[in-house]
This record gives sequence, structure tokens and C-alpha cells, in this order.
Amino acid sequence: MSGILSDDQLNRLKASAEPYQTGRAAKEKPHEAKTTRQKYVPELAKPIHEVHLSEPDFDRPFEQADFRGYFKWTPRLTSRLGGRVYHACHKQELERMLRKGVLGLRSEWSLVLPEHGRCSVPGTWVGLDSFSGTRNGNYFGPLLLEFPLRVLNNRQFMVFRRQRDRKRYFFVQYEARIPIYSFGKKKWRIVRPEAYFDNANGERLTMKDKAMYCIVVTQPIALDRVSVSAVRHLRCRTSVCAGLDLVQAQKRLATIATDELHRWLSDNEEYRKLVNRFKSLAGQTVELPDPEDDD
Repeated sequence: MSGILSDDQLNRLKASAEPYQTGRAAKEKPHEAKTTRQKYVPELAKPIHEVHLSEPDFDRPFEQADFRGYFKWTPRLTSRLGGRVYHACHKQELERMLRKGVLGLRSEWSLVLPEHGRCSVPGTWVGLDSFSGTRNGNYFGPLLLEFPLRVLNNRQFMVFRRQRDRKRYFFVQYEARIPIYSFGKKKWRIVRPEAYFDNANGERLTMKDKAMYCIVVTQPIALDRVSVSAVRHLRCRTSVCAGLDLVQAQKRLATIATDELHRWLSDNEEYRKLVNRFKSLAGQTVELPDPEDDD
């Protein structure tokens, strides 16, 4: 047996794909090429389960077999679930975001379409877990952006579920009303997102034990509600850096925060008025007050 197909089924599938692997094969077997109706899709030169299932669950493209349905993220869902949305990045990436004022579409996601094979489109991966408490910290960056969950309100999502080494749920933003995948005989299957959490019939939802929840957004998220913290980043999955411990991450965040403060002050009319009134303020080192203090 090979994967989910028998050896005989696998050999027949490979044989049916041979005329389409190269132009030479098509010329040498004109009869087979003429009578076969199968369309050429580059990634189908190998059986699809061998091509994609060999990739980790968090890397491989979404497929029909993973699809569960569609839903809209509502304020009610936000209230019941609570928590925050997280995105990790590096210093240069955060600086670019701060200049633009949004978490833009800085990555991509992929899916396998019935007619066109694998397609990749822009998007940004966020999650419901910060992963900052793990042994190696967050694998995707030493700077952790935290957004209130309500930034997802009124966005429409597709749901994909995978269960191999662990349960994984993927919510992929998709605003069009054109079905990509069907579920059984339903072209547009509406699902209850509560079903993918524990205590679905109670008031307070919780994430399932040992499950992972990944979210792909396809529209930017404004930074006006974001908070940024430094986290351990001992292993870098994207190979942007060699890894950073918490102290190193905190130093990088402090540099960014200081630069942002200087930029904000230089653009602030009230600050200029204050310095013109008290000339000795310029160049001084001051201790910034806590904005929550009443004094």
C-alpha cells in the first residue's frame, strides 16, 4: 500500500498522467494524448495525496477534504470567546507596519482548486495563541502584536479542519459569495463557529485542549488598537534571524519604541509649543509618567 491508494491504483494513476508529464511523451503517444480528457495540472504528476500530505499540516495548501463551511465572525462570538489575536514579527517588519499604520498582507496562503490546481494569494497569518510560553518561545518573531478580538468582527471566513498529529482549525477570510468548495450536496454550507470550541452550548467558549487555531486575514488590520511586547524567539522558523532571547528582544523593542516616541513628539504641535515656552526641556532625559496614574 502507498498512502491511501493501493499499489495497483497508484500505478494506474501514474500511468494515466505519463502522457502529460513532458512534451516528448505526448509526441511519442499521440493516440493516448488525443483520447485522454484529463487536463494537465503540474502538481498532479504525482498523486495529490503524495504531493500535499507530505507537507506539515500548517504548511500544505487547503483542499476540499479539509473544508467544513463558511461563517461570519460576529460581536457575539467575540464576546463569548474573549482573548486576543496575535501576530509575531521582526524589527524591520514592525517598523514597516508602523510607517503604514496597518498590519498588511505580508505573507500568503494556498489552496488547491478543482480546475486550476494549487494557487497562492496574499494574506496574513494570525492566531488565538501567542506561543510565548513555550520552551523556544514564538517561532515567528521576537515582537508580538496583540489585537483585541473584535478586529475580526463582521469578517467572513471559510473553515478548514485537520487532524493528524494534533487538531488544527483554520479560519480563512473570504468575503466573496462565490463557493470555492462544497460540502456534500451543499454548495454554500453555513457552520456554527462555536462548534469548533469547547462549551459550544454554554456562555463562555474555550479553545479545545491541545488544539491549534490559525486565522488568515485577507484585509489589513489597523494598528490603532495594537499593543506590542517582546517575547523569547530562540528558534526562527522563517530564517530571518538566528534567534533572540528575551533580553535581546526587549532591547530591540525599546529601540523601536524610542524612535516612535521621537517621531511622534517631533510631529506634535503641543510639544513644540511646550519646548518654545521652556527652552531647557530640549535634549533633557525625562522619566515618562504612567498614563494610568492619577497624579
